[in-house]
Amino acid sequence: MNGAYLLWDALLQAISKRQHLFLSTLISGMHTRLNQPSGYHNVLQDPEKEALHLWLLHIASADVWSQARRSTGIDAEADLMTLCCLHPSPWSHAIGNALLEGGDEAFVESWADLLSASAMAGSMEVDDAGETEDADMGEAQEQEPEDNVADVEPESEPEPIADLASWREALKAPKVPIGVV
Repeated sequence: MNGAYLLWDALLQAISKRQHLFLSTLISGMHTRLNQPSGYHNVLQDPEKEALHLWLLHIASADVWSQARRSTGIDAEADLMTLCCLHPSPWSHAIGNALLEGGDEAFVESWADLLSASAMAGSMEVDDAGETEDADMGEAQEQEPEDNVADVEPESEPEPIADLASWREALKAPKVPIGVV
């Protein structure tokens, strides 16, 4: 990616100096594209998303971008962490963790709990093949056959079966930011 940075950094920084909203729009747009569905079976092996991931980290934390970030008056690291927390995905989680690793103590203290809270239960776990998988759904559950009525006591009413489809939907990443009604 060093070649891409060398080619594009000067142009993007020049645009951000002239158009103060450009940098925040660029970060937001790249993050939105990063969280769109991938054509790859293994979401973490998508080269386009990996490049966006690297670009976002480069813009938010590289020294060559420090003047552009200061001149626009935005805190790119905090803005990117906000996006990562509001729009959880495996790539958002990876960006957030990378920013936490490179951040100072105050930054880590401010954002670590929010990032871990935004990683919805099981939805940010990645198996060995790089595929996202819900940890609870991977467990096999034994169920007794329903046609065995001899074991049911006549006076007890059967407990209602929970709608598992709605439970599975609750674990998927939201299409809108968390907290938006």
